[in-house]
Amino acid sequence: MIFTHDKINYFRTFLDNSKTVMIIGHRAPDGDAIGSSCAMAHFLKSLGKEVQVWMPDSFPDFLLWIPGADDIKIYEGNGKEGNRVMKESDLIFCMDFNRTDRTGPMSQVLGQVDTPRIVIDHHLEPANEFAVTFSETKVSSTCELVYQLIESLDLKHRVDLDTANCIYTGLVTDTGSFKYNVHPSTHRIAGELIGLGVNSAELQGNLFDTNTRDRLGLLGYAISEKLRHFPDHHASFMTLSKEELERFNYKKGDTEGLVNYGLSIEGVRFTALASEKDGVVKISFRSKGDTDVNVIANKNFGGGGHKNAAGARSEESLERVEEIIEEIIKGLPA
Repeated sequence: MIFTHDKINYFRTFLDNSKTVMIIGHRAPDGDAIGSSCAMAHFLKSLGKEVQVWMPDSFPDFLLWIPGADDIKIYEGNGKEGNRVMKESDLIFCMDFNRTDRTGPMSQVLGQVDTPRIVIDHHLEPANEFAVTFSETKVSSTCELVYQLIESLDLKHRVDLDTANCIYTGLVTDTGSFKYNVHPSTHRIAGELIGLGVNSAELQGNLFDTNTRDRLGLLGYAISEKLRHFPDHHASFMTLSKEELERFNYKKGDTEGLVNYGLSIEGVRFTALASEKDGVVKISFRSKGDTDVNVIANKNFGGGGHKNAAGARSEESLERVEEIIEEIIKGLPA
């Protein structure tokens, strides 16, 4: 139980003594980062706070419909103002990450400001960098924790339809539409959000049914031409070079969910997707059962996440990353 009476009361002291609040998500923000940040913004505004939401860099277009997403400010290219807001805010909420270095270009200032930082997150091994830490891995998403925090404050009546849609977004995206990492509390909260008016079919349509022909072309190419299968090791993986992405007019978010196709092969328990973007290689790991990709990502690339879903970034060449992943696969049990 992370929302203990004492911790909630301690958190209230920060909340009560703040007027201006900054909310920050992680680099390469996803549905849970955007959803939890916007949900917290709606909630705090209902309490009379002045709130700004910032992301280190841009996010996919299919998340722009989320209530409040159009007000999000991007630090990349606007760092001077972002630094000022970090230093002048009364309180900073860190959403869906548990180390300040997960914020990329914002990390240096974020890690040094005197402004109290509150973290709400569901990843493993949070750093000791925060005034208050609400961290729990046995939930579906950071959005689920936002709802539980509001419940623990006895302020659930503050959850309006906009807030509900934001929270439901994180539940859906971080569970693969309630396919994995689902707990009884996940469905309880989802049911309550639907009771508040969330239209699940419409919301998921906004998230998943907005493909371009280029994105579908990239999906088909990746699966038919780039997916490698290692049946003896119950593994698979894909790589996509910068040139291959550009061939399909890549836009941020076009590879979202692509890694899961490698895990859908019968018998596969480990998969990875390595894609070359912006001078670095981004690696996504997925697994089933006891194969711990959080450990694998951390040991080989300094990344992390969850037991069955993790990520990392590497400044090695795509070819070298491919070699490392092959070595990882050959070390997996047959």
